[in-house]
Amino acid sequence: MPVKDLKQTTMDPARRTLLRVVTPAEDRALTSDRVESLMGRKPELRFRFIQDHARSAELLDV
Repeated sequence: MPVKDLKQTTMDPARRTLLRVVTPAEDRALTSDRVESLMGRKPELRFRFIQDHARSAELLDV
């Protein structure tokens, strides 16, 4: 996303919404791995996730 768009949306406190997500202790390792694969610095992990789950995607609002 271009910096200009980030300033107008994500980084603008008047427009953004912050949510706290709490996961059960037994799910934290899986959650951490999933967040790292989807939002981390390794695009190959995102690509792998997309390949592994693409067939199960339904009703995408794009």
